[in-house]
Amino acid sequence: MKQKLSRRVRMGVGAYLFLLPHLIFFALFVAAPLIYGMIMSFYNWKLIGEARFIGLDNFIRVWNDSRFWATVKNTVFFAAISVPVTVVLGIVLALILNQKMYGKLWPLVAFVSPAFFGSIGILFSWDWILGSQPAALANYYLGKLGVIKEPMSWFATSAMAWAWIIVITAWWIVGFSVLLYLGALQRIPPEQYEAAKLDGAGPFKRFFHITLPWLKNVLFFDVVRHVILAFGLFDQVYILTAGGPAGSTRTMVYYLYLVGFERQQLGRAAAISWYIFIVVIIFGLIQLALLTRSIRTAEVE
Repeated sequence: MKQKLSRRVRMGVGAYLFLLPHLIFFALFVAAPLIYGMIMSFYNWKLIGEARFIGLDNFIRVWNDSRFWATVKNTVFFAAISVPVTVVLGIVLALILNQKMYGKLWPLVAFVSPAFFGSIGILFSWDWILGSQPAALANYYLGKLGVIKEPMSWFATSAMAWAWIIVITAWWIVGFSVLLYLGALQRIPPEQYEAAKLDGAGPFKRFFHITLPWLKNVLFFDVVRHVILAFGLFDQVYILTAGGPAGSTRTMVYYLYLVGFERQQLGRAAAISWYIFIVVIIFGLIQLALLTRSIRTAEVE
C-alpha cells in the first residue's frame, strides 16, 4: 500500500514538474497582469504623481461615459458584420479549393499566406495603397486610367472606413479559416455524396445535409476565434483611420489605448480593460455553451 502511495506521489510530482514551466509563464504573463490591472482600476493612477485610492469611481465613470458605449456599439457592429463575412468566405474558398482542379496550390497559397504576416507590414501596405495623397497606389493608377479626376480619400466617411476595415480584415485573416475547413472537408466520406446523388439530392441539399453537419464543430471553433479577434480590433483602426472620421471607427481596445497612453489615465484604462474582459467572456461562454450542445447532439446521433 505504501509503495503504491509513494508511486502515485512520484507520478503526481513528475506531472507538476512538467507543468511547472507553463505555470510560471502563466503566472508571470497572465495571472500577475490581471491582478495588477484589477488593483490599478481602484486608483487614480497616472504616470506622474502618486496613485490615489478612489474605489469603484473608475468603473462608475466608464459606465456613465457615452464615448465608451459608442466604442462598444462600433465593436459589436464590426463583429456582427466581419465574423459572418469571414466565415462564409472561408467556407466558400475551401469548397472551391477542395475540388479537383489544376494549379490550385497557387490560389491556396495566395489566400492563406496573408494570415501568417504581421499586422505592421500588412496594414502599412494597405495604407500605402489607399492613401489620400496623389502618389498613393490606388489614386495614382485610377487617375492614370481616367477613372478618377482627383485623389480620393478612401476613409472619408464612416461607411467607407468600416467597409475597408472589414474587407482588409477578412482578406488578411481568412486564410487560417480556409485551412480549417479544407481539413474538415477532406475527412468527409465520398460515399455519402455518391449516395445523396443517387437519391437525387442537388448541390444545395448535399451542402446542408452532408457538408455542413461535418463542418459544424470546426465552424463553431472558427466563429469563436473570429469573435475574439473582432473584439480585440485595434491595429486596423490605429494604422488606417486613427479612430476617424470623427471617432466613428473607435473600438473598445482603441479607446483603452487613448485613455491609457494618450491621456495617461491608467486607472480608468484598467477599468475599461475589465469591461472588455467581461464582454468577451460573456460572448465566449455563450458560444461555448452552443458548441458543447452541438457536440453532445452529434454524439447522440
